[in-house]
Amino acid sequence: CGAPDAPHPLVKIPGGRGTGRDHSLTVLLHKDDRLTVTQAAPVNGTPPVLYFQYQLSETRVSYWEAVLSGGSLFLEIAEGALPEGSKEGLTVLLEFAEEKLKVNYVFLWFYKSRDDRLSITKTFHYLGFEIVKPGHPSVPTRPDILFMVYSLDQSTSDEE
Repeated sequence: CGAPDAPHPLVKIPGGRGTGRDHSLTVLLHKDDRLTVTQAAPVNGTPPVLYFQYQLSETRVSYWEAVLSGGSLFLEIAEGALPEGSKEGLTVLLEFAEEKLKVNYVFLWFYKSRDDRLSITKTFHYLGFEIVKPGHPSVPTRPDILFMVYSLDQSTSDEE
């Protein structure tokens, strides 16, 4: 007993049973002129944590942390204002998720109690994310968290 019905990124999603991360145990997955992707070694069977670093300019960098689980990528929207250039970094992250990781969905999440909840929801809706209805099988039941999803249809990407 105690096994989840569906895989969930236990380390980063609040209420998960992960034990945390050790940044010293990372593996380089990808590096080009602007994007660097590393992966933390999974701990005790927890899903891997990926770190995306996108070089916006010589002095500005966009950072995203994500958990790869069950064919989906899960991103936390950290407290505070979205950094300038984060949309550009997120766009590159979505392209990498589709082309290299071959995930079907990218979920993002943030606490419903945020003062800027409406602004964040509108921003990500504009980028193609949709609000996830409660009870969705791919996300944990957390009434204090809002999940949004971006669908990456892998069946059409090969036809181009």
